[in-house]
Amino acid sequence: MKLNKIALAIVAVAAAPLAANAGVTISPLLLGYHYTGEAHDDQRDLLATGKNLYENANGDVIGDGTRGNNNGGVAKESSLYTGAALGIELTPSTQFQVEYGVSSANGEASEDSADAGVNRFDVEQTMISGNFLIGTEEFTGYTDNAFKPYVLVGAGQSKIKVENQESYKTTGALQGIPAGTEIAAGTEVSETTDTIGNLGLGAMYRINDALSLRGEARAIHNFDNNWWEGMALAGLEVVLGGHLAPTVAVPPVAEPMVDDTPVVVVESDLDSDGDGVPDSIDACPGTPMNVVVDERGCPVPVDITDELKMELRVFFDNDKSAIKNQYKPEIAKVAEKMREYPNSTARVEGHASKTGPSARYNQRLSEARAVAVKSMLTNEFGIAPNRLSTVGYGYDNPIAPNDTEEGRAMNRRVYAIITGDKTMTVEQTKDMVVE
Repeated sequence: MKLNKIALAIVAVAAAPLAANAGVTISPLLLGYHYTGEAHDDQRDLLATGKNLYENANGDVIGDGTRGNNNGGVAKESSLYTGAALGIELTPSTQFQVEYGVSSANGEASEDSADAGVNRFDVEQTMISGNFLIGTEEFTGYTDNAFKPYVLVGAGQSKIKVENQESYKTTGALQGIPAGTEIAAGTEVSETTDTIGNLGLGAMYRINDALSLRGEARAIHNFDNNWWEGMALAGLEVVLGGHLAPTVAVPPVAEPMVDDTPVVVVESDLDSDGDGVPDSIDACPGTPMNVVVDERGCPVPVDITDELKMELRVFFDNDKSAIKNQYKPEIAKVAEKMREYPNSTARVEGHASKTGPSARYNQRLSEARAVAVKSMLTNEFGIAPNRLSTVGYGYDNPIAPNDTEEGRAMNRRVYAIITGDKTMTVEQTKDMVVE
């Protein structure tokens, strides 16, 4: 089985400029079983090889063109499928992928060619298609379950190429080949290029925010020749930059109540609450002492800005981006403060110790750690994703030496800075200085 190296190069080159964006997916290797048994009769009719009559070693003509396909057609046997895919998430549970794959097998010859002893063929089928993987959560609502079922719908192109494994000599002028022509082994004797459609069911199992296992059963329909093929495949999916976060609904802000109660004036010189406004025109009787009031005897409101600045530190195990349970209460406190200060934002910085196989690996690991904290704030505590930014520094900013285990443990971290403010309206007192 050969996996086309050009296809792998295309996937790698296309992924490079997208690597910094969330929701870019790569399935570097898809392995499966490609079943073609139901299409054999149609394939023999289509994949004619121009060999309805043959000469054997003694020069005897074998085959009269009346059994099987009169052109000596070939059917591709079921075989292993190898492919790769590059995609991008359109929503947190749906993505579009471009997939390229190859399945190679022996060809099952017609009865005439088998009688002639010329029955060994190599058949290679290449397929390229664009597929939508539509998650069931589009209809049921997003959950934290690691098991993610999906429906696959797509279309593309299939190319089948047939080569003979043994040389033979024709005895009749068939399909433009003169009688007596020696057909060398390895000659392409037939090919077809057709439009296909894909329909399947599958599921992803998310190991973490960057890796998922994938399994799928797929039906493939050849529109040009009206036959069906089947495929079962499995693979590993890698997500660059983390999955798209689900949108969290923000409740509307209620309109403030406006007090338009008319003021009733009563003839009186008493000032029961001592606020300097007679009871006859005091709209807010019983005002506490030391509170500044207006001409109606009501407290004068004043806006006070309260600043928020807090820090979060989360430490990770070696080569891991999973958040340990001991840090979840600290993350919950950050979420509580961010809800209390609606305009607050957080910058989440990921770091790694210098133990990975390469600087690029440590860079990705530090980014995954930052995204893990962001995902917990978003998915578990409802903080809007646009209030959170992430950045990975790899091992460039250590806070401790990397030549000791204690130092490396300190460097495997996420450091977040949360800032914001809120304005509160309070009653102004006489000893309060208002800028």
